[in-house]
Amino acid sequence: MGAVLMKKIGLWTQKGGAGKSTSAVTLAGALAQKHRVALIDTDPQGSISRWTEIANLPNTLEIFTAERLSDLKGLSGFDYAVIDTKGELSAEALPYLDMALLPCAPSMFDIWAAADSIELMKAHQAHRPEFIAALYVNRLDQNTLLGRDIAEALNGYGLPVLSVPLRDRIGYPTAIARGKTPTRSGDSEIRLESLRFAEAVKRLLEA
Repeated sequence: MGAVLMKKIGLWTQKGGAGKSTSAVTLAGALAQKHRVALIDTDPQGSISRWTEIANLPNTLEIFTAERLSDLKGLSGFDYAVIDTKGELSAEALPYLDMALLPCAPSMFDIWAAADSIELMKAHQAHRPEFIAALYVNRLDQNTLLGRDIAEALNGYGLPVLSVPLRDRIGYPTAIARGKTPTRSGDSEIRLESLRFAEAVKRLLEA
């Protein structure tokens, strides 16, 4: 039986403050419950790289820093690579990814701001059909009208929307501040949500 190819998943958006780095830690930590995972920081802000100074990681999760994704061609020994990409409107990272996940907060400004990024993802997908592009709702407040309607609004862009959103819970920043992934935080709500989010990503990769 041949070696399993590492799947490369990029958290990708032009918009700062979208929760990309927290989502990357959340996804990588959840996948690391059953798989070997590389968490890669290519964002010049270096949020995840600085987090390693306080992080208490499972032995199935390793963190790397890279200026460019092309620097990671020799990376092996992992089932998944979760990549915190640069926060800019550029398709530079897309050729190195199997999947790009674009976070969208439940506000009309974020929904509109996603349009340019989505067009780049679709353009890349047009000449590389195996590339998977998807959206997910981040920082969802289920109690607001917009929170309930955002998935329908995002569906209008014609890309898959993950069935599991990441909700606006204080547990996420609290876990990060304590150097823990959400799945190892001791908070059962964010642990379960993180695991369900990771399973939704895996289903889309395997579809």
